[in-house]
Amino acid sequence: MCCRKSFQRILRRFARKEDGAATVEAVLWLPFFLMLFGLLADVSMIFYNQSRLLRIVQDANRNMSVGRLVDSEATIEFVEAQGLSVSPNITSTSSVTAGLITTTATVPIEDLDLFGVAGVFRNVNMTVRAEHLMET
Repeated sequence: MCCRKSFQRILRRFARKEDGAATVEAVLWLPFFLMLFGLLADVSMIFYNQSRLLRIVQDANRNMSVGRLVDSEATIEFVEAQGLSVSPNITSTSSVTAGLITTTATVPIEDLDLFGVAGVFRNVNMTVRAEHLMET
């Protein structure tokens, strides 16, 4: 009987306390903050990979400009080979018009995100384009 009264007293004291209210609110907000963090990470990775892809396209144009790559087909092969580290679904085009080298690379954005939280970008492609003057 003594243990029962002691247990009831502890239970009543626990029911009256409000210290755990902040914990409940934190648990309710936690999924929102995790989704927000995932979205920020995905957008950051998309921008990071965009800059990597731009660097690859600019390198290809520069290599064609100084004669390391002989034609547009070699430039396309270079971009696609280097771009595999960014996306396995990369496509590119390259052309030379009046001494201006223009190269474009396209990748699906869903290949660039980290967590897949940025579902708004499904079926959307990112295109990076760079131009460079021929030096030879």
